[in-house]
Parts: sequence; C-alpha cells; structure tokens
Amino acid sequence: MGKFERDIRKKLKNEVEDFDKWYEKNKSQLIRFEKELSDEAQTSNNTVQLKKKKWWLIPVAFLLVAVSVFLCFLPMMRETTPSYFGDEAVYNTEMTEEDRDKVLNEFPFMAEILYPTFRKILKTDDNSLVFMIIRGEIETEQDYYFLTLQIEYNSYYNFLAKPTYQELENETIVNSYSVHYELIGLDPDGLNLYRILAERNGQKTYWEVHCFEESILQFIDLIFAT
Repeated sequence: MGKFERDIRKKLKNEVEDFDKWYEKNKSQLIRFEKELSDEAQTSNNTVQLKKKKWWLIPVAFLLVAVSVFLCFLPMMRETTPSYFGDEAVYNTEMTEEDRDKVLNEFPFMAEILYPTFRKILKTDDNSLVFMIIRGEIETEQDYYFLTLQIEYNSYYNFLAKPTYQELENETIVNSYSVHYELIGLDPDGLNLYRILAERNGQKTYWEVHCFEESILQFIDLIFAT
C-alpha cells in the first residue's frame, strides 16, 4: 500500500462518527421509523409489504350477528304477523247465550230489534271470533226496517261486500259514533237499500238496511243516540 492510499484511509477513519454519539443524535427518527415498520411485514424475498388491517372484520361480525338474530326470530314473525283472509278461511255457526249477552251489553240498541237471529263467524284455523251477525226488524211510526248487522272483531277479514262500505257518500256524528251511509238503490222487493258503516273507539259495525222511506236519518238517530 502506497503512501497515497494510507493517507486516504486515515482521512476516512477520522471522519467516521462514533456510533453511540450518532445513535443519540438520531434516536427520535429511528423510533418513528420502527413504528412505521410495525405496520409492515417482510416477505420471503425481503421486500416490504404492508400488513392488511383487520378493522373491516368489526362491521362484518356485527352484520353476521344481526342476520343470525333475524333468522332466529323469523319463524315467530311469520306466526304472529296477521294477514288478510276471505270467506274460504272462516265458518258460520250459531251464537251461544253468552255471545248474545255480550252483544246486548256492548250495544244497547239491540233491545230495539224485533225477531232477532244470531250467528257468528269464526276463523277456521284457530276458532277465533271474526264477526257477530244479527238479523232482525225495527218498527217506528214512520217506517219499517229490515236489517242485517255485522259486528267486526277481526279487521283482517275481507268479506264479500266490504269494498262497498269504503266510500259511502254521507257522514254524520251521533253520540261519538262516526256514521257513514249511502242509499245504494232498490232491492228486488222495491225497498230502499242503505249501507251504513259506524265506528266508535275502534269498533266497527256494518249495516245493511231495507226500508220504505228514502231517508235513513231517523233510523240512525234511533240506533246510535242510545
């Protein structure tokens, strides 16, 4: 080794800083660098690859739990959610004495009905009460009425004539009853045919009334003012 090479090596050695001093001077930078590397992983070929963060697992896990709970309750929802039904799902039978007492207590105007007949409609699958049906007659000084009264206990029953009660033209309020009514026309016997829908406290009654006069207001006052 010549003199020139020896001078160069000596000069480089003198310019190299002691490692401990260098580490103390750059320690803060190294700590930050180590933290960044904590989110990285070395591959087999020594290339740096960022670790996949697992935060997306939290909402996915929550969604799976929610779906599981929903599936557990789905059978109960199917059992308890009511659905509309028609005449094919009900049957007609005679009222008991207890049924008649119930109707008379709930609707005092029943005492005005002459020659009443009592029937009830039950749901086929569970024998629950759907309708009570009373047919009879009422006589006043001005008119004579033949009537069919249907008392609703299950609002999901779509009986055949139900749509005809939805848009009755006339309305009045009597003794807290909301009464909708309309003259439909003449029946086969030439009598005036009225339909009446009355409601109070959520209880609906459907009326079909045949009479001689063209006014049904006397009948409405007689029945619902009681």
